[in-house]
Amino acid sequence: MTEVLDIRSLPRTRQERLQRSKSFGDVAEEIVAEVYGLEGLSLDPDWWDLRHPSRATKYQVKSTSTTVGNRYPGDGRFRVWEGQTRSLIASDAQATAWYAFVFLDETDGVLRTTRMKPSTVNNLVQDRGGWNRSGHSMGKQHKIPWDEVF
Repeated sequence: MTEVLDIRSLPRTRQERLQRSKSFGDVAEEIVAEVYGLEGLSLDPDWWDLRHPSRATKYQVKSTSTTVGNRYPGDGRFRVWEGQTRSLIASDAQATAWYAFVFLDETDGVLRTTRMKPSTVNNLVQDRGGWNRSGHSMGKQHKIPWDEVF
């Protein structure tokens, strides 16, 4: 289920942080924590960001906006990593892992949040051609267009 938040309903400090930067990962994590009742940052930030306080459920938060910044112009996309996805799939063997996606729709002035099981994300990546080299130490990646998630 997709949650929709009007940006004007956010506290002023969050609105300002969203306006200052296209990279709004911290704000996205805060919003996901509130929407799904999560807490705390990961001790292993490479593969999960938040967790549910009474269960071992782990969440990896991905965020993007309508467009990507000036350095690499284009439509917004979520970057997922093969290693993170594998770790989340392994954790999800006990039904304890999610990807949470946050999309800043600059046109409509809203934030949209939704979540997907890691196996669903992996299937989406495979349907789109599989994992790609990234040139980063994080390993292989895939960039999923925002409109394939929302």
